[in-house]
Amino acid sequence: MRNYKCLKSIEFSDGGCTLIPLRDEDKYDIANWRNSQINILRQTEFLTVTQQETYFADVVDKLFTQEQPDQLLFSFLENDQLIGYGGLVHIDWKYRTAEISFLTETSRNADAGVFISDWTNYLSILKCIADKHLHFNSIYTYAYDIRPNLYVALEASGFVETKRLKKDIEIDGELKDVVIHSYNFNALNMHFAGLSDTDLYYKWANDLVVRQNSFNSSEIQYEQHVGWFTKKLNSPDCFFYLFSNQENIPVGQVRIDKSNSEVVIGISIDEKFRGKGFGVEMLNRSCYDYLNKFPKEQVIAYVKEENTSSVKLFSKAGFVKTSDVEVNGSKSYRFKKINI
Repeated sequence: MRNYKCLKSIEFSDGGCTLIPLRDEDKYDIANWRNSQINILRQTEFLTVTQQETYFADVVDKLFTQEQPDQLLFSFLENDQLIGYGGLVHIDWKYRTAEISFLTETSRNADAGVFISDWTNYLSILKCIADKHLHFNSIYTYAYDIRPNLYVALEASGFVETKRLKKDIEIDGELKDVVIHSYNFNALNMHFAGLSDTDLYYKWANDLVVRQNSFNSSEIQYEQHVGWFTKKLNSPDCFFYLFSNQENIPVGQVRIDKSNSEVVIGISIDEKFRGKGFGVEMLNRSCYDYLNKFPKEQVIAYVKEENTSSVKLFSKAGFVKTSDVEVNGSKSYRFKKINI
């Protein structure tokens, strides 16, 4: 049995289910399943035998020769019988994230209990591979909003809905949402800040990097901070999202503040946790919460042109640059959140 270079094991099991590196012998069954379930896939035409053989020869076979392939595909067995296939695709090795792909034998989708069981068993094994063997930060699903039982399985497996692209895909003549669920292995806890966090926010506000990237780089005085923070906490237009890790250590904060007819977002991360990929999760979860409360609003961010790390962060979190602006004498970009 062939194996991926980035994995030391060739078999991953949980109960009666097993994932093994994708077998060449399964390609024809997989083509039939894909053709019969084309409406739930990002596949626009029926696969021919020749196309499937070419795909396995030109794409799948080469995955086993690469140190960091862009996808890892597996055959899914129940009691040694093939019942599905899938894996981790669109792998980002730098940020250690990947999308989940999974498809079962077509008839198994008709029974809700079987469908949910297949997904939960599959996710249990795949989470172990992504976490214990590959040390990924997060994995996610990208699915059309036509299978409610999928969400039962995902939520039972600890996945959280992080984005919804409204009416983004046409299926059978109807516009449907695309829903993204994520599972973070270094999951953050999110709650609203309170008065007890005054000193923490003061420390973050006067962090050297934060001050350099702010539009007013002067040091903030404590009395000034206390008055401002208290006023904002009492404002119905300001939301302080505070994030901490599993050990309850504060990681960073996101503020969404409506003023001057604009809803503006800002983020800062504690120096100990920078560069660990938390920023995208923090921005997405904050925007998701806020825009679910105020669905007609638009969330805007202003970022200094020279602050390249934040420019990349907001772009990766689903913000698009709408214009070049000048803020307090600094050349800057205006970003707008385009999805949740």
